[in-house]
Amino acid sequence: MTSIAIRPLPAPLPPLDDASTFRTIVVDEPDAYPCRRCLTDALPGERVILVSYDPFTGDSPYRQPGPIFVHERACEPGDEDGIPAQLTRRLLSVRSFDDAHLMLGGEVVDGSLLVERATELLADPGVAYIHVHNAGPGCFAVRIDHPPVN
Repeated sequence: MTSIAIRPLPAPLPPLDDASTFRTIVVDEPDAYPCRRCLTDALPGERVILVSYDPFTGDSPYRQPGPIFVHERACEPGDEDGIPAQLTRRLLSVRSFDDAHLMLGGEVVDGSLLVERATELLADPGVAYIHVHNAGPGCFAVRIDHPPVN
C-alpha cells in the first residue's frame, strides 16, 4: 500500500468525435507511448490516440493543455498496488497545487523517487494535490492526491 493516491485523467477526456482534434498512431516501439487511461505503455502494433488534454478540475492560471496518449481501445487502470512502471522508469516533473489550483512548487525527480517525494509534498497542509508530467516532453502523466482516509 502506498501513502499516495494515483488518479489518472482527473478531468474528462475531450470528445473524440472530430478527427481534426486528435491523431491515431500505430505504436512502433515499446515503452514510448504511455496510455494515461490505464497507466501502461502501449505495445508495438497497438493503436493509440494523441489528444490535447487539460488535467485541471478547476479554474487556474496554470492551465496548460498538452498532448497525451490513450489507447484507441477501451481500457482502465488495473488493481495493481503501487506506482505504475510507466512512471517509475521516466524522469518526471512534479508540481504541487493548493485548493485554489495555484502552484506551490515544482521540481524534476527520477520516477523511482516519485512516491517518496510526493509523500513529502503532501505532508504540507497547504498542498491539495500534485500533477505529474513527463519532464522532457511535458505530457501530463497523473494526478496524485492524499490517500483515502479509512
